[in-house]
Amino acid sequence: MHDIMFHKKIKKTLSTIEEVLNNNNKNIDFDYLLLDNMLEITFSNNKKIILTSQIFLKQLWIATSNQGYHLLYKKRTWICIRSKKTIKKILKKEFFIQTNYLFKLNLLNNI
Repeated sequence: MHDIMFHKKIKKTLSTIEEVLNNNNKNIDFDYLLLDNMLEITFSNNKKIILTSQIFLKQLWIATSNQGYHLLYKKRTWICIRSKKTIKKILKKEFFIQTNYLFKLNLLNNI
């Protein structure tokens, strides 16, 4: 994937996650900051999920209090290079751990 395409995918992914957060914020207390190629989500328990792009590796990294994930873009989504889980499954699990709420993540299908 060329750098320009990678940047477009990252931008679309992070803005889609921002939309997911806005659509799910009715009963949950969290804040987020979207800045360039980084999205930082802070939950009411002060735990964070941070998504950052790694341009030279063409990866999206997700850092949580539990573990880190390195994802590559394949088959119209981001897939973890170790677990082979999609970004949707990873974020669904990690958001639930922090909030005990099942986020609706359908917007993450076919990013």
